[in-house]
Amino acid sequence: MTPPSKRFQAWRAADLANSNHWIFAAEASLAAADPDSLRAWCQPLISELQHGCGVALVRGLGGLDGTTLRQLYLEIGCCIGELDTTYGALYEVTDSGESHRVRAIPVSQTHASTSVHTDSSRLETHPRWVGLACMRQAPLGGGSRLVSVIAVHDQLAQTHPAQLQRLKRCFHRDLVTPGSCNDLAGIKANRFPVFFDASDGPSLRYMRYWIETGQERIGEPLGPLDCEAFDALDAALNDPQLRHDFALAPGDLLFIDNHKVAHDRDAYQDDPSAPRLMLRLWLNEPCPLSRPPCSPPLTAGSPIPDKGCLS
Repeated sequence: MTPPSKRFQAWRAADLANSNHWIFAAEASLAAADPDSLRAWCQPLISELQHGCGVALVRGLGGLDGTTLRQLYLEIGCCIGELDTTYGALYEVTDSGESHRVRAIPVSQTHASTSVHTDSSRLETHPRWVGLACMRQAPLGGGSRLVSVIAVHDQLAQTHPAQLQRLKRCFHRDLVTPGSCNDLAGIKANRFPVFFDASDGPSLRYMRYWIETGQERIGEPLGPLDCEAFDALDAALNDPQLRHDFALAPGDLLFIDNHKVAHDRDAYQDDPSAPRLMLRLWLNEPCPLSRPPCSPPLTAGSPIPDKGCLS
């Protein structure tokens, strides 16, 4: 058990709803700040991400033009961590018109609800922080949901201890990440726990859909006890006492700790003339705090399959 002094805050929905310590007011003039001034402005935000609730929302930039907002968003992100360019520096989250249930594409490329999850189903890609910049919101749906991983872990430890232990076993995940080799060999190697103990408390890596499809693809579908454990987890992730629901407005910049905060997006309907557009940013720590057990790290000279790779 990680000592309480080293654990992130296990917040509940009311803690975010009734406070603004995680909300940072910005002015358009921030876009003209020199690098040192911008880094200084970001320090309270970074502290909240690293030592507080793991959530930081920047508001007040709705008056900036799209190009300036993108640049400022990227600069703030670079103050927080190192860019993970797996999907490019700024990844457009918008509806492609396709379905992830028909073709293996990220759910972020659809208008469907994502379900409460953390980003990245690939073992070796595990961004510490995720950013989301709201460029255009949908007229209907598309709301944001956040939940504390530690609060969920602690609740399950009290209410479903056996299921929590099962979630610490390794599960295979399907692969949709660019550059992934999603043949059977790749899926068999892509296995890690849902919950694992890190040096700063429990961490979560979870999107149920890709676990279900990954297990099915290798011929080992989830059993009744697995489904029971995932049902208990989903219920906790969606507990209204734990999950904070809110809406992003154009110009808002949201940053979350992808190890300690799970997130979701409502299904939405677009305005065809101005479709919903978010810009996602993945950020890594200079030195990762932990790596989930079960699969060894990749080493120089490791063979890379030459078939089934996504691009």
